[in-house]
Amino acid sequence: MTRHSKHNTGNAVFTYHERRKVKDFNTLRQRLGADSMRKCEHCWLCLSTAVKPVCTPAGYVFCKECILKCCAKQLEDHKREVEEWNAQLLYEEAKKAEEFHSTHESLKRKLVDTSVFGVSTVKSAKRQASGAPNEREKATTAADSNFWVANATRKGDAETKGERGARMPPKPKPGLKCPITGKPLKIKDLVEMHPDTEESDDPASGVTWVCSVSQQPISHNPVLLDRRTGRLVLRRYLKLSNAEEDGLFIELIPGGTGFAAHNGVMAQKYREALL
Repeated sequence: MTRHSKHNTGNAVFTYHERRKVKDFNTLRQRLGADSMRKCEHCWLCLSTAVKPVCTPAGYVFCKECILKCCAKQLEDHKREVEEWNAQLLYEEAKKAEEFHSTHESLKRKLVDTSVFGVSTVKSAKRQASGAPNEREKATTAADSNFWVANATRKGDAETKGERGARMPPKPKPGLKCPITGKPLKIKDLVEMHPDTEESDDPASGVTWVCSVSQQPISHNPVLLDRRTGRLVLRRYLKLSNAEEDGLFIELIPGGTGFAAHNGVMAQKYREALL
């Protein structure tokens, strides 16, 4: 075997594996490992172990500082959007008043021009007596015969209310939203958590949350949060008999494991080819 045949140029065509290695366009897929999975005790915003954790009614865990900063940022954005909307509203009202004023002035000029003693009436009488053609009639005839010209296109007299409403954006609605689901969220609905912890075997991961009943690590297992005490209990140790008891607990969003049999670990991204 020669040295040349040991390289990928030894074959006449590229193999499927070689094409996948150099592919950088169209749909790209990659399997995410266990390091890419969020753990149960991690905050959904900072992706680290939650400090003073709080939980939303939907089961998402956040650091108390992270969610409060996110809410403050949403309030600032809403205030800025309202100011921009008010400025746009004033601009539209001024534009509407200007259009009304210009239309009113044009009607006044037309009324004065076409009155009994107006300039156009006197000129028209003289022109009719002399038999000379009207220049305005010439222009109107030329515009009608050349209707495809941009200058001869007739525009609407006034903008309709529906068109003006479509141009004006709706007023921003107040209220906070969950940064993950986008659903309405209230600060008073956040539930403080007091989970039992133990030192993790991995020094990089810090602490691990455990069940308050069995003292077993939660990991990706379904777990419930008690609204009254803030403790975590694995679902298999609780048997809820009615809806009232069900309302006292919140089911948390479980963490990932990196195994394809448990959750979707394939990430894909579409990238256009650069020609």
